[in-house]
Amino acid sequence: MSYVSRQCLLCASSALEDVVRLTPTPPANALAESRKQALDAVAFPLDLARCAACGLVQLTDALPRDELFRDYKYATGAAPGLVSHFRALADDVLSRVDLPPGSVVVELGSNDGTLLKAFAERGMRVLGVDPAVDIGQQARESGVPTLTEHFNAEVADRIVTEFGGADVVLANNVLAHVEDLNGVLAGVRSLLGPTSSAVVEVAHLLPMALSGAFEFVYHEHMSYFSLATLCRAMMRHDLRIVDVAEVATQGGSLRCWVRRVDASDGANPSSRVAALIDREQRAGLTDGLLLRDFDERVRRVTGQVADVLGGLAGQGRRIAGYGASARAVTFMAQCDIAQQITWIADDNPRKVGWYVPGSGVEVVEPDRLTAGEIDYCVLFAWNFADHIIQATRTFWAGGGSYIVPFPTLNVR
Repeated sequence: MSYVSRQCLLCASSALEDVVRLTPTPPANALAESRKQALDAVAFPLDLARCAACGLVQLTDALPRDELFRDYKYATGAAPGLVSHFRALADDVLSRVDLPPGSVVVELGSNDGTLLKAFAERGMRVLGVDPAVDIGQQARESGVPTLTEHFNAEVADRIVTEFGGADVVLANNVLAHVEDLNGVLAGVRSLLGPTSSAVVEVAHLLPMALSGAFEFVYHEHMSYFSLATLCRAMMRHDLRIVDVAEVATQGGSLRCWVRRVDASDGANPSSRVAALIDREQRAGLTDGLLLRDFDERVRRVTGQVADVLGGLAGQGRRIAGYGASARAVTFMAQCDIAQQITWIADDNPRKVGWYVPGSGVEVVEPDRLTAGEIDYCVLFAWNFADHIIQATRTFWAGGGSYIVPFPTLNVR
């Protein structure tokens, strides 16, 4: 059961301005065992609002976090693009922070332990925190110690008692998922010592707003961040973003390096932080002007996709999808194209044989994607387009084509 909140998750202001109302959907990762169950799944509102006081963009209808994450089928290790991304992240951290063997690395939202394995292989003591029961067990079986809990200040205090804090705290696409933002940030502050760092990645609101990339909006993602708002959030807990990089994941993300305000070396921000905040301001993101026609951008994108797929289906072309992610649920619902998608291939074996909630589309193994069966493949996981196309090159070689919806709709 969802509940409506017209209060900012960060600053508790009630000055929320509507941004866009999307077509209601079921919880996007709640795959069903049968087509009927998938079609009968209850849909909940999917509305975005912006806090006029601090700039946070958030959902106004929340679903209980435990219901969304206890039985979680998303596995990081099943996405080749993310595996590569996480290995590059580990290399980045180790190139910037002198971590002798035995240093403590804690990851929030650690999933199957893919990222932490890269640190464990380099001699670090690692600990994951993730509420997903089966995924957490999978991580432990692969050698990554994992607490099956929602991270908060209390959990942080227990980690400090056992490990003495953390030398590095990792949080990749985690802040968007939590309802108690302040509790999580307070916990991060507790884990960090004067010489420690946190590395936080969040999907960046700026490219999402510019392109109308609505499909990142689903019930697991409660919050959507600009760098300016994320800086304010950190400062509420005596944390400071000292550096930032723009990375390609999630259609455009921010990788932020975070230190305590009283860090031993002063923790002065790099020029990149101020430069990106300035770019956000000039784009109209800081004052909210950019978001005032976000719904128009969404309608333009969904109209284009519906026209293209409708035209192809009308010609008798066979269409499938790739990537049974949460984003696919939002995408199909907004574009109203579920009836044109034969099935969706996915690399995660935990999803194969299940059905996408709301649409009832079956999830199949990637080797089903052949030009003999399918003419066009919609890349729902479009931010991994290059990886997917390389992995399915026989489909392309046989005459199949890919439909890539973002950043601009194109057919390859």
